[in-house]
Amino acid sequence: MSLPVRRPPKKITYFEIAVFIVIGSVAFLLNRSGFRFDLRLRAVGTPANIVVSATTGLSPFPGTFYHAFAQDGEEKTDMVAPVFRLVRTLKPVFIRIDHIFDNYGVVQKENGTLTFDFTRLDSAVDTIRALGATPVLVLSYMPPAIARDGVITNPPNDWSDWTAVVRATIQHYSGISAKNLKDVYYEVWNEPDLAQFGGWKTYGSKNYLTLYGNAALGANSARNVNRFYVGGPATAALYKDWITPLLTAGYRVDFLSWHTYNDDPKRFALDQQNLTGWLTEYPSLQGIPRLITEFGFTGDKDTRYGTAYAAAYTAAVVRQLLAAPPAGLFSFELKDGPGAAVNGWGMLPHESAGGAPAPRYYLFPLLDDMNGTLLSVTGEGTWVTAIASLRDSVIRVLLINFHPDGNHSENVPVTFTGLTPGQYTLRHHQLLGADATIQVTIPAPAWQTMIFMPPSAVTLLTLTRL
Repeated sequence: MSLPVRRPPKKITYFEIAVFIVIGSVAFLLNRSGFRFDLRLRAVGTPANIVVSATTGLSPFPGTFYHAFAQDGEEKTDMVAPVFRLVRTLKPVFIRIDHIFDNYGVVQKENGTLTFDFTRLDSAVDTIRALGATPVLVLSYMPPAIARDGVITNPPNDWSDWTAVVRATIQHYSGISAKNLKDVYYEVWNEPDLAQFGGWKTYGSKNYLTLYGNAALGANSARNVNRFYVGGPATAALYKDWITPLLTAGYRVDFLSWHTYNDDPKRFALDQQNLTGWLTEYPSLQGIPRLITEFGFTGDKDTRYGTAYAAAYTAAVVRQLLAAPPAGLFSFELKDGPGAAVNGWGMLPHESAGGAPAPRYYLFPLLDDMNGTLLSVTGEGTWVTAIASLRDSVIRVLLINFHPDGNHSENVPVTFTGLTPGQYTLRHHQLLGADATIQVTIPAPAWQTMIFMPPSAVTLLTLTRL
């Protein structure tokens, strides 16, 4: 083994000194003009200067799409039942569960004959219904009894078995003479593009379109059933080269679904815009429901899911989707698996770990308080964004400070315009933080206050005329 070569220290040239001076001068000028540098993020940002128009109503606040939650199959049991009371407070509209075939012992095959036992899965679905939510059942993974080599991420030995499994599942839950559930969503597989879930493609020998097409065949052959929906592709991100083949394959597609794990909330609005553009080629599908069936700032388990960082991120994502919300934005995940007390995805701890819900859990009532008519907001910055609404003559402004590094703070001017002069109360409520109410005299139609936004803060301002 040769010894490392010691090299003399590199001398700084006059050219490099000049470059440093220019960069420093530009940074100083930008800072003086209102821009801010964040060298860790390697980006330049603009501070917020929020202006809320009290007289410019836009549209109703779409306050249900974010009441959707995804539960992973980290245990082979009904994971939601032990936290039923806490979940009920969230007022879920949708609850999604996967691993329904490999975790719940639904399918057996003996002497060439398929048999079905939905008893254990029924328990999980009954819990979802008791919470007032609509089930989103992920048709995954391949039942070991029919999977090639018994591997749950493989295709079946016989595609007709897969078709029969899907048909039996839909007839059991959506069947009028069975569970008699209405409007259940059946999602074909979970993240099929990822290696750990099979590494499927839209071509070749392990073709997702074959998997989907045989599932759609099973759905179409279900009889005596209530209205239900089948869709996908539930990929780990939104990909045109998955959406287009699925839409052009000729199969029944009642909804489109995908996941987004990205620490830039603006990614969500961009995805919506991109998908709308792709669908212009299919006029009949312009209104097809869209479900983001998992989302988060990272797909890895992360301690930040248990902090205010995740709450601020979630609020920032909701803000980005207000203009074109999906049918469901599914927070991942509802409850941690066992042994994930400080490093999981969940907003609720596993019952074996104890402890309080994560800050993200307490965000949803704050979002719901924004119900009313959305008001015009201008002056959002790179990191601080805002939602404003009017209900019962009360103006509410939700300020959100999200920075991917989680350590940005900012003093934010908030200006209200179109006010009637008089006496008002201003309530300042920070998520899991300070709550104060003051009385103010507003002498003119425009009035400004300054709000300090610490890192990863979500703050609700309520302005009420006395």
